[in-house]
Formats: sequence, C-alpha cells, structure tokens
Amino acid sequence: MLRIVLNRSMSAAILIVIASIFSFMLIAAFPGNVAALIAELRGGFVSQKVVDQVAKEYHLDRPLIFRYGYWLSDVVQGDLGKSLRTGEEVSAALAKRLEPTAVLIAGGGCVTLIVALVLGFAGALWPGGLVDRFIRGVAIVNISIPKFFLAAMLIYAFGVVMNVLPTFGFRGPLSWILPSIAIGVVPGALLSRVARVSLEEVMSRPFITTAMSKGFARRRILFRDALPNIVPVVLTAFGMDLAFMAQSALIIEPIFSWQGLGAYFVEAARFRDLPVLQSCLLIFSILFIIVNLIVDLLVMIIDPLQRRAARG
Repeated sequence: MLRIVLNRSMSAAILIVIASIFSFMLIAAFPGNVAALIAELRGGFVSQKVVDQVAKEYHLDRPLIFRYGYWLSDVVQGDLGKSLRTGEEVSAALAKRLEPTAVLIAGGGCVTLIVALVLGFAGALWPGGLVDRFIRGVAIVNISIPKFFLAAMLIYAFGVVMNVLPTFGFRGPLSWILPSIAIGVVPGALLSRVARVSLEEVMSRPFITTAMSKGFARRRILFRDALPNIVPVVLTAFGMDLAFMAQSALIIEPIFSWQGLGAYFVEAARFRDLPVLQSCLLIFSILFIIVNLIVDLLVMIIDPLQRRAARG
C-alpha cells in the first residue's frame, strides 16, 4: 500500500510541475511588451530607461527557460511576487483570501452530497414510478441551470422577497448558506444521476436477488448491501466536482461579494495584474491535483479491486 501511495504522490508531483510550466507560459505569452505594461501600471513617466529597468528587475531580458527557473525558485520559497496594482505581497493576499474559498468549497461539497444522495436514493427506492421520473426531471433541470442565474434567483428569493438570509459579504454561517447552495446544487444534480445509475446496476446483481428472495425490504438492501458498492464510483465523481468548484468560485464569489481567491483572480484579470494571475492559476491547479490525489487514495483504501489493479 505504501508503494502505491508513493507512486501516486510522485505522479501528482509531476503533474504539479507540469501545471507550474503551463501557469508560467500562459502569462509569459501575454501579448505586447510586458515590461512596458508593468511600468505603466506603476504610474509616472514611462521612458525606455524605466522599461529596461523593469525588464531587468523581472528578468524579462533573459531567455524564457531562465525566467521560469527564477520564478519557480521564488515560488518554492513561498515568494509569489508583489501585486502590480496594490504593491501587496501576493502570498500574504492569498493567505487572507483562502478562508472564504475554502468555506465555499466545503459548503458546496456538503450541498452536493446531500442533493446527490437524497435524489439518488429516492429514485432507487421507487424505481420507474412517478417519484423516480419527477426526481429525474428535477435533476435534469438543475443540471441545465447556469450557476450565475441560480445565484441571482437565490439572492432575489431569500434576500429580496423573503429577506431571511444575508446575500452580501462573508459574515458568518448564515451568509454561507446561499453561496454553498449556488455552487453545490448543479454538481449535486449531476452526481445524483451517477448515484442512481450505479444503484440500479448494483440492484441487478445476483447477491441483491438473493437478499430479496430472503424477504429483506428494499430500503434495507439499498442501505446495507447496495450503498457500499457504489461508494468508490460516487466518491470519484464527487472528487472531480469538488475540484471544479475552485473554478466555479470565479463566478460565485463576486456575485455574493466574497473576497476569496476567485474574486481575487477576477480583479487581477480586470487590471492585468500578472503576478496575481500567475499565482492564482498555479493555486487552482495544485488544488485540483491534490483533491484528486486524496480521492484516488481514498477509493483505493475503500475498494480492494482498485488496490489489486494498482499493484498490477
């Protein structure tokens, strides 16, 4: 098992290095004279001498491979540079903005699991009937709703019409509810279909037929016999949803005025703050890789078939 963990961790480390290359290259390929752009953002008179000084300061006068080496060396030491717009250390700004994004992803993950399991098990409990068809329709409608539209409807319904929940700012547990629903309902609807199809496949297996022949209730069979068999599939899909929520934060955080990583990235893109853009891209990539690594290891711990396949 230790060898498997080490191999998967090594693969994740290689992916992180590749992600760092892409994060660097995307910003390095920014159109125009980057040194002149940085000099303009600093303000004051921009002469060729100032541009040359900026190019030397940011190693823009060196070949691309050396520039990547300088940047990666700084990143490994925790130095992500300074914001061109505010002059603030990017690592300090990211640390301050990490909590809202972490709360958003955690809350969205809880909503996703609740929606998926409730809809999936309700459909499996009454298969083919009115309830199953209704739940399927609800899931399809939820999958089709854009997140920004759902967020706007939640704000209007619970903040304007009923005025029961806060819709502005990161101000305690009550303010977490609507953003978590907005980011978690759509993945939950999609995951409910994965759970429903997986349950249907498990319920057709011989050991389930044997359990039914013994007179056990369908509800008991679903929870005791079918559920453990779908956990690896659902957990894998849930891990992907959780990783993609970091990207959805780009949409949800500005709508609810949360000052998280997503809102920070949007602000940086608006003002062409290249060090912040580069750092956010790298952070999002690392989050995606680490979440999938954790899920992969959990699935192997739970499912002996996965462990045998990994050893093979």
